[in-house]
Amino acid sequence: MEQDVNPSLSEYISTIEISIQNNRNERDKLLFVRIEKSRQVHSLRNNTFVRKGNSTVRIGGNELVRLYQERGVALFEDEVSNLNTLNDDIDIDLLHRYMKDTGSREKDDEQFLKNHTFLVSKDGTFYFTKSFILLFGKNPFLLLKSKCNIKISHYYGNEITYSGEPNLKEKPFSIYGSLLSQIEQAVDYFRKSVRRSPIKLEGATFKSKLLIPEWVFQEAITNAVIHRSYFEQRDIQVRFFDNRIEIESPGAYPGHITSQNIQQEQFARNPVIQDSLNKFANSPNVDIGEGVNRMFKVMASHNLYEPYYVSESHNKHSVVVVLFNLLKTRHWDTISEYLDKYGRIKSQDARRITGINDSNEMKREFDRWMTSGLIIRRGKKRGAYYIKNDDNRLGYITKIASKK
Repeated sequence: MEQDVNPSLSEYISTIEISIQNNRNERDKLLFVRIEKSRQVHSLRNNTFVRKGNSTVRIGGNELVRLYQERGVALFEDEVSNLNTLNDDIDIDLLHRYMKDTGSREKDDEQFLKNHTFLVSKDGTFYFTKSFILLFGKNPFLLLKSKCNIKISHYYGNEITYSGEPNLKEKPFSIYGSLLSQIEQAVDYFRKSVRRSPIKLEGATFKSKLLIPEWVFQEAITNAVIHRSYFEQRDIQVRFFDNRIEIESPGAYPGHITSQNIQQEQFARNPVIQDSLNKFANSPNVDIGEGVNRMFKVMASHNLYEPYYVSESHNKHSVVVVLFNLLKTRHWDTISEYLDKYGRIKSQDARRITGINDSNEMKREFDRWMTSGLIIRRGKKRGAYYIKNDDNRLGYITKIASKK
């Protein structure tokens, strides 16, 4: 079997064999096999298979190429560009800033770039990698002939209107420049939006109606720039609504990352870009694997709904993170935490943990959450219980936000 798998699984497999007595009272062996996660795409007898729903499907051609890209086997950032000289298309000041921030002692720019594999040999000539163009090009879009920008759209209300006049606050615009510059420009637009947002009196102070903390937005846009697929011919889309900000990043989740494990697992689709941005003195990313977790904690500390990563079923070639500009409802956190821990909840348990004594009031709460699609009811009468309906959570929160 081992010789039929390419590349080999040997470095990812560990086994334990123990002696047992089987159900026929015979001495036997039990073999435990553990296969570690791998960023490789492994094929069996030159055939590659993936899971689609409950089926195993053989893939090839474009689907196989996309799988290599999504798994991080093929890296856009390592590909070679057509540029081989430090001309006016490169932000030399930014490059020198990077060299200073990394503590470089090289006197020669090109030698520094060779030492850091930004300048590599191809057919006897040195060319810049695409990661270098993205990081230090004045306009990577023109240099690479590939979409790699951020597009911002800002809407009135909570939905896009498709009839009559568009409900845009201003004309959508694109952000160009090096990746660091794009992040800084996007964060600057967020700050301007906070300043222009209507204010309301809370207690003895006036607060902006845009409640999302700046650091959370910065982390979300930085993650999109770092972890997007640059093979995809699409820009990052940032959509501002009254009740939320959506950041859509081209490409499916990298490697083994999913909506369910994104807080626990890490995988860098573009490790050179991630590491290089982190080396700037004013780095937008900390690169210690805690960014997404901290986003959840910071939103919770402001009594806002946690970031919502739209499931792969929404668009399998995009990742959308939704930052809700909405204070949480009174009892939902308590119910949500209980469901996350135990998977299901009955009415009597809900009354106990929320302090709602009236069973009819508790029923009305459950009915509201069910109608909105947040939870699902299972069983009948006294055996009834409730579980989360995560696929419809975005619709639920958007609904209650639109009523505010």
